This record gives sequence, C-alpha cells and structure tokens, in this order.
Amino acid sequence: MNRTRLCIVNPFQHGGGAEFQISLLTAALHQADRFDVYYLARHVAADIGPQGYTVVRIGHSGKIPRLGYVMDFVPLYRALRAIKPQVIYQRVAGGYTGICAFYARRHRARMIWHVAHTTDVTPQTLDTGRNVVRRRLEKCSVEYAIRRADRIVVQTQDQDKLLSQHYGRKADAVIPNFHPEAAEIPDKSGPPTVVWIANLKLWKRPDAFVRLAQALRDLDGVQFLMLGEAPSGATAASWSVTLMQSIAATPNLTFLGHRPADEVNQYLARASLFVNTSVHEGFPNTFVQAWLRDAVVVSLSVNPDQVLDANGIGVHARTEEGLANAVRGLLTDPTARAGYAQRARAYARSTHSIRNIGKLTEMIDDCAAAA
Repeated sequence: MNRTRLCIVNPFQHGGGAEFQISLLTAALHQADRFDVYYLARHVAADIGPQGYTVVRIGHSGKIPRLGYVMDFVPLYRALRAIKPQVIYQRVAGGYTGICAFYARRHRARMIWHVAHTTDVTPQTLDTGRNVVRRRLEKCSVEYAIRRADRIVVQTQDQDKLLSQHYGRKADAVIPNFHPEAAEIPDKSGPPTVVWIANLKLWKRPDAFVRLAQALRDLDGVQFLMLGEAPSGATAASWSVTLMQSIAATPNLTFLGHRPADEVNQYLARASLFVNTSVHEGFPNTFVQAWLRDAVVVSLSVNPDQVLDANGIGVHARTEEGLANAVRGLLTDPTARAGYAQRARAYARSTHSIRNIGKLTEMIDDCAAAA
C-alpha cells in the first residue's frame, strides 16, 4: 500500500485546544499505519515523545518572532521542500497558514486548513494587544490562504457563515471537535465546586470569574476554582498584578495554576458547574470535556451554533448578572443540574465522538489521491 506523506504544521506542538485535537489526529493516523507524518512546529516540548510522527523544529528559538510567524517563511518553506508532502494539514491561523498555502500551490501539494477560532474567519484579530504590524502581517497571511487552500474545515455552522460572509467561500466540511470517552467516573458527592479552565488571557476574561465568585460569597461551602497558566510577559504586566491580587483577596476562590490534562479532567468529574467567560472562542474543548463528566456548562458569551440553548445542554448567560443568577440557581437546584448533565453527556457522545476523526482522514486520503 502506498503511504501518504503528510505534514502537520502548527506553531506549537503542545498547549491549547488545537494542539489537543492534533494529538488525537496523530494517534489515529499512527494506528491507520499508512501515513508518514511530520509535525512542523517552532515551539517543541522536550517532555513530549512523538508517537507515530517525526518532529521537525522550525527555527532555533522558542520565542515568538517579533513580527509574527511570517518571519519563519524561509525555514518553514525549506522544511516542506525537503519533506515533499503530498498533503499539508494546518491549524491555528497565522503566518504559517499563508506559507503553507504558498508552498502547496507551487509544489503540487494539497493543503487542508482547519479553522481553530472564530476570529480566523473574520477580519478581526484574536490578540488585539499585539504589535500592529505583526497583527496585519499575520492576518494578511491567513487571508491569502483562505483564497488558496484546497480544503477548509470549520468546527461550526457559525464559522461557515462567517467564512462566506467575509471571504465569499464555503467550507468544504463542518467537523465538530472530537473527544475520547471520559476515563473518570463523575463523583459529585463532595462540596459544590464551580470550575474555570483557561490560560489567563485578557480575551478569556478571568476577571469576570473573579467577580462571579465575589458575588456568590454568601453560598456556604461552595468553592470556586481557577485552573490555567498565569499571565506572563510585558503585555500582561499592566493587568496581571491586579488580577492576581483580586484572586488572592477572594476567600471562596482558589487559583490552582497550570494542571496536566488528566488532572483537569478529574476536577471536572468532581465539579458541579463549569463556567466559560471568554469573549469569543472557536469551539471550546472544555465544553465537551465538561459534558462528558457531568459538569454543567454555564457560558457568559460563547454559544457556538446556539448549541447550549437549542439542545438544553447548558446556559448562555449573556451578562455578568445573568451569569451570577444562573450559577446561583443551578447550585441550589440539583434536579436541574442532573437534567442538564444527562442531556449534555448524550449530546457529547453523539456529536463529538472520536469517530469524527474519520472524516478528516477521508479528506486527507482524497487530497493525497489528487496530489
């Protein structure tokens, strides 16, 4: 059987939700045993041993280039030219997206671009605090790729609509994020807990969760937990000190910092509620992680495809007052929590099954055949 040379290109080998999805994809490709997989990334984790793929590091520094990932044009292009992939799979919009599209068009490779965030398919940028030149260079790179990628995959119907609205292109497939079954058995017998999970970035609005905990201090025995990477770097300095002081001054709130994935899932298995306060997201992996572990999702703003309301699997609060009211109501109504949890687990199993990876591998096969 002919093997397909596939390059997975992403700035990070480890980190957030996109990298978690890629790890599940690489495991499935390895099991299929008909792909030669190369993972091209600038930020490589020394403690992650690649299983079933070869890591190719782009550049020699773990730092983000000052003008963004478009500055890695030469080393990334050279790496692709050395490997000669039939198919390129790129996720996380930025400088690498355009470079991959440029290479693919000139070397008869096929490129699949997988949207990771709603801002990927709008003129908006995710981190508004970045250098304006960097932001523009990276957005131009993404828009170049949107016009030239062979296939575009989105996570939600909302993203497909935005892609069409802003760039006049329809997605080739809508593939919901995929997750394995939960290994943990949910145990809600302990004190009620409300969990927030994310790296502490401005657009994640961790301060809104702090205010939520402060507003519900009268609920005896309820503990609010924050899990995620603390703010760092010069851009965080102006607000991170105030944030961490607010967390420390809130008696019913505990900041646990970064935790490994299996420990995060254990917290969710014991949690009563999971709260999301982000301004926007792609499709949060944490939604599915919570659903599979019977932690009821309450979201301040994010509600992709109106999934929470339409399926009765969570609460879309819309305002901070609404968030506090929803959390208070659910904490005092175990019957309502149980109903949400039961519906959400069934939804996650049917819509976000690991079987969704098969749709991606079929697309990779089709692209390889056309290369």
